[in-house]
Amino acid sequence: MFVYSKLVTKQALLEDLQAENQTLRDYAERVHELEKNLKTNSMILEQMMELAGVDLGAGTPLFDAPDSIAPELGASALAKYSGSMSREDSASRNIPNEIPMRGSFSRGFAPDTSEGIRRHLGVDIAAREGAPVYATADGKVEFAGWDDTFGNFLVIDHMNGYTTRYGHNRALLVSVGDMVKKGELVALCGNTGKSSAPHLHYEIRYNGKPINPAELMDIKALKQVD
Repeated sequence: MFVYSKLVTKQALLEDLQAENQTLRDYAERVHELEKNLKTNSMILEQMMELAGVDLGAGTPLFDAPDSIAPELGASALAKYSGSMSREDSASRNIPNEIPMRGSFSRGFAPDTSEGIRRHLGVDIAAREGAPVYATADGKVEFAGWDDTFGNFLVIDHMNGYTTRYGHNRALLVSVGDMVKKGELVALCGNTGKSSAPHLHYEIRYNGKPINPAELMDIKALKQVD
């Protein structure tokens, strides 16, 4: 009876955690969509103002512009530029150029040992345990499981030659085969595998070759904001 009670308790805890993870993923997706829409609308408006010859300098009321500009721009021009930006946005969503987690940049990229530095095919970001880890581009989860070196390990295939890798997580919030979006919550920072303190080991590979993540993401944006 005692064993059965423990199993029931564990099952209930697992269901609670799964429900909480789904809630977090849904929330992150809604926030991401709002941010994307705001950015796209702002870009369209700036294009419209520039075409209409409106001065974009200081003092120009940005959101007062549409009423006076839209009639002069015309629907065809607006559609042209909106479509162009939509295609660009779609392509960029599969490029891993966002930061995966806020924290402190603790170790850099060292692809060889020619200078006596231990080989390191990604970057390390130190943060508190349980800090959110986000997908840096749209893609499909290729691997989500245990690795002897990286502990709870996640690999996302961005289906354009790029893959990203996320190591030492406390928990993985996605499974193999899941489609994820840029900015989606996919894991929680941890200290699993061969790790001495909570941090994220993050790699980017292009056609299987490791590249320096610092070349695609804004290192300054890593600074922890609590």
